[in-house]
Amino acid sequence: MLLEPMVAAEAARLACDQDVALLREKVAAGRRARDRAACEQADDAFHRALAHISRNPILSGFLNYLSGVRRRAAWQREWERTYRRIGTLAFQTLHSDQHQRIVDAIARGDPEAASACMTEHLETIRNDMSDPEA
Repeated sequence: MLLEPMVAAEAARLACDQDVALLREKVAAGRRARDRAACEQADDAFHRALAHISRNPILSGFLNYLSGVRRRAAWQREWERTYRRIGTLAFQTLHSDQHQRIVDAIARGDPEAASACMTEHLETIRNDMSDPEA
């Protein structure tokens, strides 16, 4: 919540047309994902691409570290519970729609909107993962 909105804002400041095309490809891959593993891989690839576009090696390194955390057993158990509840459809639609809004803000060169869209996305993820009925 602290880092990724800044990464999205920085990507909006720095992205070229090729970067935006890459992000659009990552969103499309997320929409095509058909199981939990594919959804998680697509999500990770999207967030890592954003970090790369920020052209900040410290931010990229930290997000790569967080990507590694996602492969740990405790995180995987939590995602498994979350995906059983929300299903891949939520990733293919709501989460991918949110990714698309982030990309659209980046394409417009609007750092404030990119940051706000990322915050909204991360709040959705946090709510999905902390649902009391899980």
